[in-house]
Amino acid sequence: MTRVVIHAGFHKTGTSSVQSTLRANRGLLEPHLRVYLKEDLEALTEATRAHCAAPEEQEPLNAVGRYALRFFRRIDRQDPRPLLISSEDLSGHLPGRRRHPGYHAAPRIMSVIAENARHRFGEALELSFFFSTREQDSWLHSTWWQNLRSTRIIDDLDLYAARPELAAPLSQTVEAVARQVAPARVLSEPLEQSRTRREGPLAPLLDLVALDPGIRARLTLLPPVNAQPVAGLDEVFLALNRSGLDDEDLRDAKKILRKIANRGTETGPS
Repeated sequence: MTRVVIHAGFHKTGTSSVQSTLRANRGLLEPHLRVYLKEDLEALTEATRAHCAAPEEQEPLNAVGRYALRFFRRIDRQDPRPLLISSEDLSGHLPGRRRHPGYHAAPRIMSVIAENARHRFGEALELSFFFSTREQDSWLHSTWWQNLRSTRIIDDLDLYAARPELAAPLSQTVEAVARQVAPARVLSEPLEQSRTRREGPLAPLLDLVALDPGIRARLTLLPPVNAQPVAGLDEVFLALNRSGLDDEDLRDAKKILRKIANRGTETGPS
């Protein structure tokens, strides 16, 4: 049996923290678990994002299938260690960015990935998809912040939240994926719940791969990453995005402000 767990999203639900902890513990995990992260999936995630951007075109979806099969062919079918694959970009682009239409393409993408996993591993495959989710208002604010800091978005939070591509709750996408990939399992857990566990948002994934409790106890746990550093900085970035600064100066200004904000967080009261 080959146990494969695919953590395919969603953006801004603790995925970066999961991946940083897995990356930091590769040496400890390697004898027990095969871990594949963003840097191992670049061709595949490039294809998933291309399909997300142009869902009406067949070639990007064909590319998802090609690169998924190419990836799975690298996996030794005789190796008994479970596979844990984690990249939120498997579900497509971060919603709200350049007006890409949300996670509409995720169910079809997961179906193609599941089909190619079955082609590679056959009846020996035990396939699970996992999605970390988040309370809708909190998720909208977090994706708005991410888009503010990395693009020139000029919508305030209310306008941003009203976009149709952001209207569907994450749970709706999870349900749609489950219909597409059956009989594979599809599970989810909200960040509000997983962050209270010892390993944070990584904990549900360790459950799914049945990692030995002794190994879990030895994991080096890292603090959350990629979080908004200071409340109120979003309004500053929005004003900068709406300003007359050219793109290069805008990037520099944001970089300086984020550096100052992060330094303030590190040296502030505990």
